[in-house]
Amino acid sequence: MSSKSLIFAIAASSVLSWGCGEQPAPAQEIVDNLIQAGFPSNDIQVVGERVYVGRDAEVTLEASREMLKAADSSEEQYRTTNLVGAAVTKVCVNGSAFTGVFSTALDLAIQNYTERSLRFTMARTPSTGCSFTIQANIDPNMNGGVAGFPANGLPFGSITIGGRLSQYGVDVIEHVITHELGHTIGFRHSDFYNRTISCGTGGNEGDAGVGAIHIPGTPTTASVGGSIMNSCFRSAETGEFTGSDVTALLALYPPAAGSRLSFRTATGNFLVAENGGGTFVGADRTAIGDWERFGYVDLNGGELLNNDLINLRAANGQFVVAENGGGGVVNANRATAQGWETFRFINLEGRSRFQAGDRVALQASNGQYVVAENGGGGNASGAVNANRSAIGAWETFVLFFQ
Repeated sequence: MSSKSLIFAIAASSVLSWGCGEQPAPAQEIVDNLIQAGFPSNDIQVVGERVYVGRDAEVTLEASREMLKAADSSEEQYRTTNLVGAAVTKVCVNGSAFTGVFSTALDLAIQNYTERSLRFTMARTPSTGCSFTIQANIDPNMNGGVAGFPANGLPFGSITIGGRLSQYGVDVIEHVITHELGHTIGFRHSDFYNRTISCGTGGNEGDAGVGAIHIPGTPTTASVGGSIMNSCFRSAETGEFTGSDVTALLALYPPAAGSRLSFRTATGNFLVAENGGGTFVGADRTAIGDWERFGYVDLNGGELLNNDLINLRAANGQFVVAENGGGGVVNANRATAQGWETFRFINLEGRSRFQAGDRVALQASNGQYVVAENGGGGNASGAVNANRSAIGAWETFVLFFQ
């Protein structure tokens, strides 16, 4: 599909059906635009004056026109063409209608976003400094959720969460809210090409070469439980992002300047992901450029603190890996982050928070430490391994924030 508003899922055992009546003029234009942009006509539903695709994504007239303009694109993947613009630095959610478990779940869903170092922050109202506010509604007769896609650089303006979700508990409600908020900032269903994967039934939501843009570093195929953005949810969801969800978030909305890390070795050289990623990590650069800057994912969430577990990302979006979990070389060529791509980030200054200039160490998943051989430098001296049992001068790096 090419447009931009996806709704969330109903449980796999449920079916959402929308009534269709005569379409008012604005709705008719939206439908015409969607069909011209490549959406299957049998995947478009009209409810009153609102138009939905993918069963749960509302498409505004403005968004449908933007999709139509993008219809000559050759991209085909898993986010929408429209994204939230850089002018939006704080997204607020008005959840005044949410009480009890729904209120708790909304707080947890917002936390899913705030604990990642994204280009924008997210908060629940009342809050100051909001660039845009999403209205969160409850529909007591719904067993799922509805949202829409961004337009004009702004998130979609509302989400609607089904009151019947109370039968599942707070984690499932958190999952659905997180999913719907994902649509408002531009995420497609991860199994848009085959809803049977998560729903048990259904087909392809369509892409027509636009509006389903694959996000680098994430799987190209979906699996049950593999993403919070699957079309349908299960009764045993945790409400938390998967690794590929976090990768997708950081790919679309990477941290602002100052959130990337550089590491200086004992000889004054810097760690580098050669070619910006896709090959080995070296330690022979005399200055900091793009290849010497590493984005990070704090797996503990919140502020980056001593002993947190992190993933490091090269300039091309690939992850740094200690091959075999340690004991050998360090590369920067992994599309997704798992155990071998996880490092314990240690502040050798003995304090909790990190500051520029701190001496730090990186510990691989097998407990061994990253080392710049011979303290770093040219040729063989520039090798980087993860095979040391203790922290010495060569295993110590000076931290820079970029």
